Amino acid sequence: MFGELTATLIKCADFEAMRTFYRDRLGLPTVKEGENWIVLDTGEGRELVLGGDTGGDTIALAFTKADLEAAREELASAGPSEIERHDTMHRFFVRDPDGNTILIND
Repeated sequence: MFGELTATLIKCADFEAMRTFYRDRLGLPTVKEGENWIVLDTGEGRELVLGGDTGGDTIALAFTKADLEAAREELASAGPSEIERHDTMHRFFVRDPDGNTILIND
């Protein structure tokens, strides 16, 4: 297992409309936000990130608390990116067989 599925990230064509819909209409509480991104609490330690780094795709899934070296080695045949530092964590990206982005971080 490569950590826990803890976040769904969505790139937004219209960030303000997306934030209004998920935060105000659906009532998801804000965890933190910045310029053109917001993290919303979806319950049970899970988050929805709007406008965050999706690895270039429209949607990405994030697994946290992973052993990055072991996960990257196990996924070597899927062509993972290099491990990089991002804010307070380290991470890498890999794509599933349909081309969806998977973010794995510590």
